[in-house]
Amino acid sequence: MIACDRCGKPSIILVRYSGQHLCEEHFRDFFEKRVSKEIRASGKMQKGDKLAIAVSGGKDSMVMLRLLHNIFHARTGIGIHPIIADEGIAGYREKGIEATEKECRSLDVSLELVSFKEMFGYTMDEAVAIDPDTVPCTYCGVFRRQALNRIAKKIGAVKLAFGHNLNDTAGSVLMNICRGDVERLARLGPHEKGQPGLVRRILPLRTVPEEECALYAIIEEMEILVDECPYAYRAHRGEFVKLMAELEDVTPGTRHSILSSYDKLREPLKACFEPANLIDCEKCGEPSMASICKACELIEKLDKLAK
Repeated sequence: MIACDRCGKPSIILVRYSGQHLCEEHFRDFFEKRVSKEIRASGKMQKGDKLAIAVSGGKDSMVMLRLLHNIFHARTGIGIHPIIADEGIAGYREKGIEATEKECRSLDVSLELVSFKEMFGYTMDEAVAIDPDTVPCTYCGVFRRQALNRIAKKIGAVKLAFGHNLNDTAGSVLMNICRGDVERLARLGPHEKGQPGLVRRILPLRTVPEEECALYAIIEEMEILVDECPYAYRAHRGEFVKLMAELEDVTPGTRHSILSSYDKLREPLKACFEPANLIDCEKCGEPSMASICKACELIEKLDKLAK
């Protein structure tokens, strides 16, 4: 038996990047303190504020939902509003909705559900069938961001929390560096200020590795969606996820170093690239960098291909 470095109880994890063996109690403390720190860094919330939470039924968003509920539950007047997008992926999304609904009932919070079919006219299954040559994540990412932002605005939320973990955030930094897309790198969340028409995004789990989110879900005995999206294998991001895992295996702490380096560059990057000058989309009225937003552009493409 390997003992916890802090109390001598049986260890449940070796945190390789710090060299710590931690028992369940001290792992919880180690995990929750980092999430709380990130939430504090995102700015104070006032009485009457509403916090929208993007959920999917997977481990990251479900852990985030429970932690945010626990943190704000005792604070009278701060509302927690989980939102789940039904992309229309048969045999997959139904499981995530079921798991999320069960968690929301246990926390006594209401779940907002937004349908791609109702909002954009197409399910993901239909989009992939109509346009099989395009990477599905292109449609899903654009539609999801707009759908969640629309519902968060309707609720009146001051912030919108996403469950991106350390693997996601460090992977996004690496991907944009490899692509030479410095301007997109400058726009990565979390956002200190909102822009007109956009609810400010926060990332409470951005410093927590994916495997630690999974362990936290296990010790919390959470019922989560464990299936992978059937279209995920076609995502370009997957190659960077593999590379990140290999780098972390060889040199523990690589992901934290990438994120730390990015955080040091954020202010210089923002000084070089000012926030996008957003205008209202001529079709849907949502914020856009062009006269027609990306979501409406993709809908037009599907409409033409479907004829």
